[in-house]
Amino acid sequence: MNLGFLASPIAARCGLAACAIVLALAIGVPIAMAFQAQQDNIDDALQQWGTAGAEIATRAALESQLSSLNRRGASVPGIVEGGGTALAQARLQGDIKNIVEAAKGEVRSMQALPANQRGAFEVIAIQCDLAIPQTRIKDLTYAIAAHAPYLFVDQATIASPPSNPDDPADRDVVLDVRWTIHGYRWAGRR
Repeated sequence: MNLGFLASPIAARCGLAACAIVLALAIGVPIAMAFQAQQDNIDDALQQWGTAGAEIATRAALESQLSSLNRRGASVPGIVEGGGTALAQARLQGDIKNIVEAAKGEVRSMQALPANQRGAFEVIAIQCDLAIPQTRIKDLTYAIAAHAPYLFVDQATIASPPSNPDDPADRDVVLDVRWTIHGYRWAGRR
């Protein structure tokens, strides 16, 4: 019996089925992988959205805490008050002038130096030249040290004219003083 005519259609069907399987794998697997990658992206986006939602929910509480810290920082004793850098510099210049004059000294010049940021504080510095009797320098330095807001002397140069210790007129020598005084102003985050 001749089975050649039967083998040919079965072989054709098997070949066709094999081609269909290879074609399905060649097209179906990449499509399935693309859908899986898309699903992973959706899952990541949902997780990020949930995290962002949680952060947004805590924002009001954090802003309240920051506001409270700013109020407490602004009320720290010993800091220079002022609505801004220029106002704080003007206040510090006025305070220094009053202190020098109370110690019987004379302010010759004052210059506000650029403010620097140090943490949540702004350093307000004033360079001043003054003249003060030698007998009053102790009073002046005590007044600076005891002043509120707190003042700090950064640099100081004190010069005296040549004098004769035997001459009674030279006993109250006037000293030329140049120093830089700074104070701190709260500049916390707004």
